[in-house]
Amino acid sequence: MTISVTQLNNYIRGLIEMDGVLNDLSVCGEVTNVKRSYNGWYFSLKDEESAVNCFCYANATEPVTGAMAVAEGQLNYFARTGSLSFFVRKLTSTSDKGEAYRKFVELRDKLVKEGLFDEARKKTVPHSVRKLGVVTSETGAVIHDIENVALRRQPFTEIFLYPVKVQGEHADIEIAQGIDYFAGSDVEAVIVGRGGGSNEDLSAFNSEIVVRALARCPKPTVSAVGHGVDFTLSDFAADKRAVTPSEAAEFVTLDVARERVRITAHLDKIGNAVLSLITQNYQDVQNDCRILHGVVGRRLDKLQADLKYSLREAERAFSDKTEKYAAALDKLTDRLASLNPANILKRGFGYVTSEGKVVNSVAQLDVGGEITVNLSDGKVEAKVTRKEAK
Repeated sequence: MTISVTQLNNYIRGLIEMDGVLNDLSVCGEVTNVKRSYNGWYFSLKDEESAVNCFCYANATEPVTGAMAVAEGQLNYFARTGSLSFFVRKLTSTSDKGEAYRKFVELRDKLVKEGLFDEARKKTVPHSVRKLGVVTSETGAVIHDIENVALRRQPFTEIFLYPVKVQGEHADIEIAQGIDYFAGSDVEAVIVGRGGGSNEDLSAFNSEIVVRALARCPKPTVSAVGHGVDFTLSDFAADKRAVTPSEAAEFVTLDVARERVRITAHLDKIGNAVLSLITQNYQDVQNDCRILHGVVGRRLDKLQADLKYSLREAERAFSDKTEKYAAALDKLTDRLASLNPANILKRGFGYVTSEGKVVNSVAQLDVGGEITVNLSDGKVEAKVTRKEAK
């Protein structure tokens, strides 16, 4: 007999709805994979070997990851999707914690005591790196998100992928190896990440070897595991936590276009400030020049007036001196004229020379000697016939 998928799913749903046990039962297990929805919670109950998907409305007790709980309700089969879910009417938490949660807490406390989560040991993540290492799956959306964001913001970024499994057996070993690989490379920062998922999906990033690899990595590290509501031990060990892989890419790159706009605006602001300062200084210089011109003009006018006055006074003093010296000169001239031998001779006086020498004493002459008598209009040769001293 051949039937359609819809017929098969409707048959299975009918079997479940007619089974009284499946319509009213209690299931005990560890709460995990808790996700809040607008009208309630999705979560899983698991034991050592298997798990079942559950849903409860918001008016029920809120499921807590890692807690042991008893869920009372009925099993629902959704014919359209062929999926099975346990609809929980009542959820009762027990005092016991799940084994996985207990191990998680023990590891967390151990690493805290060792100081692996201390803020003081964390390195500063650079705002712009040229070489970026990424540890994630090569097939997931994480690497594409990082490449798209990083290259859009900072086109010169070189991105190096170390492909790893991000869940499943030995995923934590591969992740730790990827971190150690980049620790010895020339990349400037390392992003470790994966997309969202259940607690089991993210468990590799709660592994001790991954946490220790992040803690010892000499390169700045960014953890981008899951979504904003997801936290792993890797988030606390990394130097910085990003809510999403895209945000991790933003942490280590500059938005070149935005920086260009910002720098251009800053330069325009500086240019306008300089231009304003130059204009203001030019106006100040003009005002100072006008003031200086007025001061200098008035000073020059005063100096010119003082100079003219001094010249007039000097001219007057020089004129007075000249007149005084002219009068004195006239007196000296008159005196010299009166003493001039020529003028004396004109008044009937004369002088005697003998042998070319002026005779001014009788003793210079001898009787019989020849003398010359000099008059105003000539000279007379004579001979001494007699001399008489006074």
